[in-house]
This record gives sequence, C-alpha cells and structure tokens, in this order.
Amino acid sequence: MRNVLSALLLTSSLLRADGGITLGQIERDGLRVTVFAAPVPVLAGPLDVTFLVQELPSNQPVTDASIACLVQRLSPPSLNVARLPAWCSTIAAGARIQATLTHSRNKLLLGAYLPLTEAGRWELRFDISRAQTRFTAGIPFDVAPPRAPVSTWWPLIALVPAAILLYVWRSVLVRSKRRIGRSPRRSSALSVRR
Repeated sequence: MRNVLSALLLTSSLLRADGGITLGQIERDGLRVTVFAAPVPVLAGPLDVTFLVQELPSNQPVTDASIACLVQRLSPPSLNVARLPAWCSTIAAGARIQATLTHSRNKLLLGAYLPLTEAGRWELRFDISRAQTRFTAGIPFDVAPPRAPVSTWWPLIALVPAAILLYVWRSVLVRSKRRIGRSPRRSSALSVRR
C-alpha cells in the first residue's frame, strides 16, 4: 500500500490543473482579452487556445463576444514537420476557426484547437466582435519541436507491465498469507496426535 501511495505522489507532479500558459493580454475598445495556450511549453501539433474576455474597468467576464482565430507561421519553413492527429489535417493552413464556449469546462472561456505544423515563430491572430466593438489583434509566440512518440505514449506503454507486476505482487501476498494461516494449524494437529 505504501508503494502505491508513493507512486501516486510521484506521478501527481506530472498532472496540471490549469489551462496552460498565458500567451498574451490585449486591452482595446473597452475590452481586455487574455489568451491562454496548452500544452506547456507550446509544442508543434494541436494547440489548445482559450480566450478570457472582460469588460473594462469592471473586469466583468464577457460571454457574448464572438472570436475567430488562426495561426500564421512567421519563421521560414523547417524540415521537421510535426505529425498531426487526423482531425487537425482537416483544417486548412491559415483557416479561421470559431472559438466556442463549449470548448472548455470553464464557461467563461472561449476556446478552439489550432494546428501547428512545425516548430518556429508563429502568430495567433484573432478577430473579436461584440455589439459595435470589432477589432483584430495578434500575439507572436514560439513553438518548440514535438515530443518523441515514446515520451508521449509512455504511460500507456507502461500500463501493461505495471498491471502484470501488480498481479504478481498480489499473488505473492495471497500465497504468503495462506502459508501463514496454515502453519499454526499443522503444528497444533501434530502435537495432539503425539
């Protein structure tokens, strides 16, 4: 039991409870827009972008704004192109994607998934419209190369050997309990016969 708790405590540091990092914040036309991105650090592949829109100066969240976003590569193309999931390959490069409230669990954030095909310097461009307020903004950011597939999938790969080891460990414990439970009875039975 102690080993299981130790393993849980060691792996809990790998878990993240936040929405990623803050890419930037823009204040314009009475609105403040804060942009968050995940994974941390930003890697080539699918990018999870969320927007928090607030009114100024009250800082009240705005949920009726409409945001369309896209990513553009600022650096020259590289030879190291990331493998993207199938759903990312259906999105054309430079296509505008509508951010929605249903994207995240937090219903104050508008979000979307954007494909980053390679490492380098990128810019997130987004158009915001709310009532008579409309503006376009951009936030540049750096993208790191994608992780190796083994480093991404190691928890699933390690699941089978871990399950086998737990089964063997349980079997050893059950056998040792059976031996301990049987040994006093045999000795008492032998002493009665003599």
